[in-house]
Amino acid sequence: MTRSRWLILIVICGLAIFAMSFVNAWIVHDREIRGEGFRHAQHYVSAWRSVGMPVLTLGAVAALGTAGWALAVARRPALPAWPLFVGAGLGLGLLLATAVPVGQDSHASSVDLSAGPVLPVGAVLALAMLAGSLAVARPRRPLLLGVAAIGVVALLGGAGGRWVGLQLAEGDGRHWSDGSYTRAATGGEGTETLTIRDGAFTIADRWGGRWEWSGWTVSLDGDPACADSRGTYHAHGVGDEDLRFVKVVDTCADGARGADLETGTWERDP
Repeated sequence: MTRSRWLILIVICGLAIFAMSFVNAWIVHDREIRGEGFRHAQHYVSAWRSVGMPVLTLGAVAALGTAGWALAVARRPALPAWPLFVGAGLGLGLLLATAVPVGQDSHASSVDLSAGPVLPVGAVLALAMLAGSLAVARPRRPLLLGVAAIGVVALLGGAGGRWVGLQLAEGDGRHWSDGSYTRAATGGEGTETLTIRDGAFTIADRWGGRWEWSGWTVSLDGDPACADSRGTYHAHGVGDEDLRFVKVVDTCADGARGADLETGTWERDP
């Protein structure tokens, strides 16, 4: 192929990748929700939605930028050609990083991200862009090694960044934080304050002990009111900061502590 045809190929592939980046078929987002019942949800994501950003988004932008530079080089041959293989290598690395499966497991749910049906097509187009860029620029061996390094860094950094971003976005399933919560008087129970701090809890002067947790599951132990009884609850978030408790098992004081915790919503104090 001639130089001009290679440049046309780069332009077509770059524009195709960018156009396809808006299609919701690049990443398969699987979520399994456990706990009270079982649910499974699956949907597809584009480069411009949720987990597609920013790695896949940057890959699409790199492809578009490379296509734009190829068009400029076709019109003005005196322009340097090295940005072509740099952009193509970066774009290919970021697209391949998106193909690496990543996941996050918490106590109540699991999320898995894998390649959707459009991603292999995009990767092939990006590979064609890289081949065309190398044919146009004909870089020497040191530059070839540099392009390979760019691709590897983009691949590893992109995959690692996606994993970290998923962990931060999903969190640890905990809906509470250290501080105090007040429950209004209701159902025959008076107003009380729950204080959680440094792995311990107190509820007024009635209950207190160790506060242990895993995800949304909370265990209460070492309560002087019932030293031999361990209580386990699901602590659900209500709104942005409030809490609601659902008992799993708690025999403390013949169920009195459970009734206390499950009655009403515990509102976060300012």
